[in-house]
Amino acid sequence: MGPFHFQVPRSVIVATTSPSTRSPNEPASAPSALSPRVRWIVSVALALHLLAVVTAPMSMDPAAPLWVTLWRGFRPYLEALYLNHGYHFFAPDPGPSHLVRYELDLSDGSTAEGIFPSPHEHAPRLLYHRHFMLSEYANRLAVEDEPTPALKVLSQSFANHLMTKHGATRTRLYLRRHYIPTPEQVRAGQPLDAPEFIAERSLGEFVLGASPATVAPTIEDPLQPLEPEPALPEPRRLPLTAEPVFEVASIEELQ
Repeated sequence: MGPFHFQVPRSVIVATTSPSTRSPNEPASAPSALSPRVRWIVSVALALHLLAVVTAPMSMDPAAPLWVTLWRGFRPYLEALYLNHGYHFFAPDPGPSHLVRYELDLSDGSTAEGIFPSPHEHAPRLLYHRHFMLSEYANRLAVEDEPTPALKVLSQSFANHLMTKHGATRTRLYLRRHYIPTPEQVRAGQPLDAPEFIAERSLGEFVLGASPATVAPTIEDPLQPLEPEPALPEPRRLPLTAEPVFEVASIEELQ
């Protein structure tokens, strides 16, 4: 028996290859909305933007000359978009944190004590961070042994808020510095809240509604941290006035 031969009609071939027979579920190939030139420009712009964002933290001291040079070029762009965040407080050498401890004389004759920011009182974390910025700003102003006018105004505002909130007639404020232990101290099992990691400086004693000019600050005891145990290497210890000096706001800027 010879082989079978099939002849397909020409009309069937034309029908199966015609575009009109496309399946309704098959997606149509749409032409690109952007030309290759535009896509190339957008890609380069995105790459430069990412490089600029990385340049801000990488140019913080200590930094390689390459990053410093890139910072000079990207600085107008980063400052215009408020992207010039250094994030240098995370690494490689974060400094101590600062809190404000307060003692209240309540109207009923009792006393109360607290610290802000407090993770138990100020939640969620964003609220804690906002209060933390207040205590850190107080530290920025405490660059001299004698309180500056700006620090007096800020401390009085802290005191007024605390006395109003708790119904107190008088309060005493203390700037607390919490040092970071060394790796050797952590390995030795010292807790992070050990007394040798905490030091305080008095910001003054305040009464409700008093003018900052009439407040007599009590700073007889300067900030002097305790010495660590002799068996452990001594951590870095700086007096309060030896912190890096930031630009101090004037009293007019705080009012």
